[in-house]
Amino acid sequence: MNDLDRLRQILLEEDRRALAAAAQRLDVAESRQHGLAERLPQALEAVQSGAQRERFARAMAAPVASALGNAVRGNRHLIIDALFPIIGPTIRKAVGEAMRGLVADINQALESSFTLRGLAWRVEAWRSGVPYAEVVLKHTLAWQVDHLFLIERASGLVLHRASAPELPALDADAIAGMLTAIADFVSDSVGRDGGDTLESARVGEHVLWLIQGPRANLACFIRGVPGSALYARLQERLERIHAAIDADGASGELVASASAEALDLAALTRDAATAEPRRRTAWWPLLLVILAAVTALAWHLLRDRSWETRMDALRTHLGAHPGFVLTGLDDTRRPAVVVHGLLDPDAAPLEPLLAAMRAAGGAPQLAVQGYLSADDAIVLRRARRLLAPPDSVRLTVSGGVLGLEGVAGSDWLDTARLRAPMIAGVREVRLEVAPAATPADVARAELEQLSRQLPEIKGVFERGVAAVPASEAFVDDLAERLRGIEQRAAVAGVEVTLVAVGCNDATGADRTNAGLREGRGAWLRSALIERGVPAALIRVAGDTDPDFQDRPLERSAYIHMALSSRP
Repeated sequence: MNDLDRLRQILLEEDRRALAAAAQRLDVAESRQHGLAERLPQALEAVQSGAQRERFARAMAAPVASALGNAVRGNRHLIIDALFPIIGPTIRKAVGEAMRGLVADINQALESSFTLRGLAWRVEAWRSGVPYAEVVLKHTLAWQVDHLFLIERASGLVLHRASAPELPALDADAIAGMLTAIADFVSDSVGRDGGDTLESARVGEHVLWLIQGPRANLACFIRGVPGSALYARLQERLERIHAAIDADGASGELVASASAEALDLAALTRDAATAEPRRRTAWWPLLLVILAAVTALAWHLLRDRSWETRMDALRTHLGAHPGFVLTGLDDTRRPAVVVHGLLDPDAAPLEPLLAAMRAAGGAPQLAVQGYLSADDAIVLRRARRLLAPPDSVRLTVSGGVLGLEGVAGSDWLDTARLRAPMIAGVREVRLEVAPAATPADVARAELEQLSRQLPEIKGVFERGVAAVPASEAFVDDLAERLRGIEQRAAVAGVEVTLVAVGCNDATGADRTNAGLREGRGAWLRSALIERGVPAALIRVAGDTDPDFQDRPLERSAYIHMALSSRP
């Protein structure tokens, strides 16, 4: 290295090192620039999850908003096309939510129709003459005037303002300028011949009404669905303010006082709520409601009265039923009725008494317990069940005294003497039952009774006729009574003789009459034999028979029965 090189090294060494360091930094920066696309997403993720998240959001808000505004202004159709798939569902969702809210309000009104609140609304509608639907909407879709601005028409200055106490104050001058500008734009650009003006608009959740006046306008911000009378009240208030302004010698304090009075929100809301058009009070809905209430009350009272009448009748019948003691009737769960009581096993069933209650719509149920009744009717039924008396014995019970009367066999009589005193409810037995007669005595008594009855059964013949009587019905009667007479005679131990006796009247010759008498008796004998009466038991009375000399003077024939003891 020569001197020149050493001198150059001494003089340029520091610059050479600086250039080398700068080249090294450029190489590092260039390498970083090549890897920025790969590191940027990681850096953004790190910032979003790190402690600098809020700071990064504030720093990016302004440039992103500016870039989005420029994109909307420069590429509006592109933004609209990109947001179309989102805007449609969003609008439909908003409309659906609004409709669901409206349906919910209507459902609430329908559900409350017959509640205390619904009835109160109906009374309010009747008293005020307002349709019920409007009263429901007034209570369910409430409205409220939030802000009122009185704006001078020429200058756009705010003359007076009023806001609801719970709401924050708005920038009155900015709102007045905005409304004036929009009204002028509508009048100049859209209105026909400058006559049309802005009257209403939607501002967020508020409805904006702009009432025009010759010197001042009234801007009203309303939340909800306002009533139909509010617009008229606002016009009246604006006219009152103009009257104060146009008054001769009106001072600023008078105008301010009139403006403050006219813009009183509480009074405005109260006047608008009570200024709905009234109709003539219709009395028929109230009369209809009263009639329905009276009818329902009468029906309820009549039903209760009818039920109590049936319960009293059931209580009376059950109380008078022999062998049953009524202890209670439980009808707390209508139409079910529980009958509590004591029932004797020998008492008559209670079902016939409950049938009337069932026919009337009741549902009676029995909850009874057994017991032994001392009622005379039940004791009589018990004695008949335990003694089983024959038909010839009659039983009576009076005051606990059991009476037995009649005729019975000795076996039954012995059993009755043992069992009768042991029957529940019997204090004393009065036995007046005679022993029954023997079969022979009974048979003989029957034959004697028959012998007295047979002459009364006669057949009548025509004059001069001996063969056939006018009617043969008496022959069938005689044959029926004489059937089995031999067996009864054998039991009675007697012999029976039957004599067919013919008779004639007082007219005619003796020979002719004798023949008629014998012929009529013979015909009667033959007719009885044909009907099964043994021929050996019947003979015909002769004309010379001493027992039949005094025959009745009549055209007839009959049977005479004679009983004689067997040898």
